[in-house]
Amino acid sequence: MSELDEYLIRDRADAELALARRHLAARQEELLTALVAGGPAPAGFDPAQLRTQSEGLLAKRRETVGHLMPELPELLGADFAPLFRRYAAGRPLTGGLRADARAFADWALDAAPAAPWHPALRRLLRPAASRWGRLLPRRTARAHP
Repeated sequence: MSELDEYLIRDRADAELALARRHLAARQEELLTALVAGGPAPAGFDPAQLRTQSEGLLAKRRETVGHLMPELPELLGADFAPLFRRYAAGRPLTGGLRADARAFADWALDAAPAAPWHPALRRLLRPAASRWGRLLPRRTARAHP
């Protein structure tokens, strides 16, 4: 228990309440980890039901990304869902949904550099760089005598 907890606890009832809150917080963290980070099912929860709920949350997140950046499902086609699953597996949602959509798009560029949609996605994410790349002359390597 922290010093703050000890300071706030004035009697046995407060101590029991503080311990119950800590226990509840730990159980909630276990459940959240199982739902969004692929963690094991906490004791007392049906693993199959948690997998079903986890799949639903992943699908909702993927659909939201597709709604915020509709070009992504169009460009990536059949690769969109499997790529998003790989992306989301190690990345909990932080920073908001728009940031998540952009982070996924940037991640997809690195994850599949040989994909046929790669140039189109690069142009979508970096339009100025693509435009300047077409307008400026290409640099050639000089031969040294």
